[in-house]
Amino acid sequence: MYHPNQCTSQRTGAPLKTYLCHISAQQAADQVKNDYGRAMVPYPCDRCDYWHLCPEDRHTPSETCHYCTSSEGKPKQLYATYEAAKKRADCLLQEKRIKLDVYECRHQQGWHLTKSCGW
Repeated sequence: MYHPNQCTSQRTGAPLKTYLCHISAQQAADQVKNDYGRAMVPYPCDRCDYWHLCPEDRHTPSETCHYCTSSEGKPKQLYATYEAAKKRADCLLQEKRIKLDVYECRHQQGWHLTKSCGW
């Protein structure tokens, strides 16, 4: 399905397939598992309000922090565990060669990523 605010893969730049609801995204994930043996996880997109699929080994669920912002003034993502934040940092290092450190949020229970040490 195409829509004007089409999301693209950060890794490849290709348009992401979109699904209207969790059920249809889960059915697509099940089909990928059946056809190709690759485990996928459906996730809701906060940019386009549709659902997409993510490889299970790259899946790092997060939510928007209501207090913290990046150096560009955008809300930071909040990861529930240190391990989830570290996994996202490792993915970004491998894919984009961006080194990020993990630190605990001062306002909510969770963890953030930062480009610089010594927050």
